[in-house]
Amino acid sequence: MHGAFGALTTLIKKQEAAKNRKVSLKYELQNRKEGFFTNSSRHELKFPEISKTEMKILKEEIRKKYKAARIKNIAVNFFIIIFVLLIFYLIGSIRK
Repeated sequence: MHGAFGALTTLIKKQEAAKNRKVSLKYELQNRKEGFFTNSSRHELKFPEISKTEMKILKEEIRKKYKAARIKNIAVNFFIIIFVLLIFYLIGSIRK
């Protein structure tokens, strides 16, 4: 009977230790979260004011760059696929 009682007390102690760890971790994470909110004004970035026309021009430039990069990416992927298919074709024709 003593062995079963010892196992039960050990189980209870392990559960309490896990509960205490969980509570302390939750407290630490809550303090970090509150620290981010209180110190956020210190890390605030200031950007220059842009007029609406300048903003439109900037957006168009970004769209052009994105479109060019996307077309380039599609072309490179297309050539890679063609190259891989060509290699498979050559390997298949050598075996025959």
